[in-house]
Amino acid sequence: MVEVAVEVRNVSKVYGGRTARVVQALSDVSLTLERATTFGIVGESGCGKSTLARLLVGLEAPTSGELFVEGTSIDATKRSGTESLARKIQLVFQDPFSSLDPRMTVEKTLREVLRVHSLHPDNVQGRIAELLAMVGLSGRFANRYPHELSGGQAQRVAVARALAVEPQILVLDEPTSALDVSVRAEIINLLVRIQQELGLSYVFISHDLSMVRHVSDVIAVMYLGRVVELGRYDAVFDETLHPYTKALGDAVVVPDPVRERAKNLSLSDAVSISVAPVVQGCPYAPRCGFAQEQCRDVAPQLEQKRDAHFASCFFPLSST
Repeated sequence: MVEVAVEVRNVSKVYGGRTARVVQALSDVSLTLERATTFGIVGESGCGKSTLARLLVGLEAPTSGELFVEGTSIDATKRSGTESLARKIQLVFQDPFSSLDPRMTVEKTLREVLRVHSLHPDNVQGRIAELLAMVGLSGRFANRYPHELSGGQAQRVAVARALAVEPQILVLDEPTSALDVSVRAEIINLLVRIQQELGLSYVFISHDLSMVRHVSDVIAVMYLGRVVELGRYDAVFDETLHPYTKALGDAVVVPDPVRERAKNLSLSDAVSISVAPVVQGCPYAPRCGFAQEQCRDVAPQLEQKRDAHFASCFFPLSST
């Protein structure tokens, strides 16, 4: 029997109203994360990825729809206290320096988390040493302040702080995009190892399709607040259905000049972020090289095109 860690049911999020301009950040999003697996969410800036992350950890409430963590509604969990939700799910931010208190050493940061949640009161020092070792840092980092850490070291501390409350789920919001390229692989390998050792469930958010493929079991591709393609990582990559997913893949530079020249240039040319999305119909239609009249008049729904492979497209690239 499949055990579900996170379930998102028909969630929408609207900002603004009355005097402010209305922004539809999320529109009828439904996702399921199985326990001890990684659910990748990919898309450009502004597609709603980070909004969904904030909803999952209870920092914001959805306009409509429901979110469940370990079988419990987030609303119900929040009513019983924010600590109970934090013990289940933690958020790791994109920029570790903005999430660490510059006035606190690494030891004080971890000690404060343990104190707030009344964890390991009889062995605080030992638990701090365990957490640092878990993320690949020696005890000498305990007395350092954030400004004395490199980007990779700071992100390791941020991960250790998230792990301090012993959660079952980590929401990783672009956890490597603020780091040097040489450090990204180290952090990704660290996260993979921790997941295997602790049996954690991950929601991995990124704008980099190749990065998401490397770590994910299931991938959702988002565009302007909607899920446009959803499926296993290999299906989404090797049997791409939605033109937007194809465009994201083409945007990834590969170290092979022959393959780079062979990319579908006509599709890439059709992708222009300067074109405003349509109000009616498919939101990707103005940027899509395959759009027809139907796409501009009617918004397609997310439907199964293959076994466990979904797309919101009237004319998928390959659905046979």
